[in-house]
Amino acid sequence: MNALKLRIAGMHCESCEKLLKKALSKLGHIKEIDLRYNNEIATIYYNQEINVDKVISIIRESGYDAMPISGDYSINNASIKQFLKDLKNKNKAEGQLIFIALQVFAILALLEGVAYFGFFRNIPNFFNTYGYFIIFLLINVVLMATSVWHIKIYGNKFTCMTGMMIGMTIGMLSGFLIGIIVGATNGMFVGSVAGLLIGMAVGGWCGKCCGIMGIMEGIMAGLMGGLMGAMTSLMLLNDNLKLIFPIVTGASALILGGLDYMIYKETKKNEINETYKYDKFNFISFCFLITIIVTFIMVYGTKSLLFR
Repeated sequence: MNALKLRIAGMHCESCEKLLKKALSKLGHIKEIDLRYNNEIATIYYNQEINVDKVISIIRESGYDAMPISGDYSINNASIKQFLKDLKNKNKAEGQLIFIALQVFAILALLEGVAYFGFFRNIPNFFNTYGYFIIFLLINVVLMATSVWHIKIYGNKFTCMTGMMIGMTIGMLSGFLIGIIVGATNGMFVGSVAGLLIGMAVGGWCGKCCGIMGIMEGIMAGLMGGLMGAMTSLMLLNDNLKLIFPIVTGASALILGGLDYMIYKETKKNEINETYKYDKFNFISFCFLITIIVTFIMVYGTKSLLFR
């Protein structure tokens, strides 16, 4: 009996395993299919010659990717321990994340200081009214920027399932975090509009690695996140509104940390090269543009009756 060994990319659960087995079982001359989603190796046993290109074509039509392998094969170590180790390695993409976060925060804080002395210092009670929320604006933009940088440094080279999760997570959190901040200073309407516009734009941009599905996932998540963020501010207006910010920020950091680990595992198992260089100047300029626009909306934007 002959055997064909393939590495399958894109399987994430038992449903993926069952779907692929069902599709492959329709091929002629197949005697047995040894396939498990958690090791991504498929071994197809057959008793006559089969068309390898046809097998790979069926796998791709099912929404996955495959490549023939031979001999012993093992997926690169992508454990959490290895991920934390690579965060300290400056030669790895992950080793740049902490540096990027600190760099973006320092630049944005400096530019916010310049904006204060240039535009805001004559506004009565500026720090009491806006200071607390601007601090969390900077922190949240840095959190989002770090994960977006991690996505972009690999050039959006992800499977469809991962791309949809990326679009949904980035769209939802960016919309929510902007919506809750602007909602806390301007009210439901302006907070919703600011949150959903930024969430939809950033979510769609990051989700485009799997085409229109990822883009739509990011846009829809950004829409919902922006509305929910502003709604949260309104509902907590007289109920410890400021206390929710460190809680939401901490929860978002955990979620984005999980996303970064998911990206790390995806790139490890699919052997994605780290040769893609994302323009740092343009990236930081984009972060600054979002931050300064949101700051000006908070200070000069229309406010609901509750905030006047």
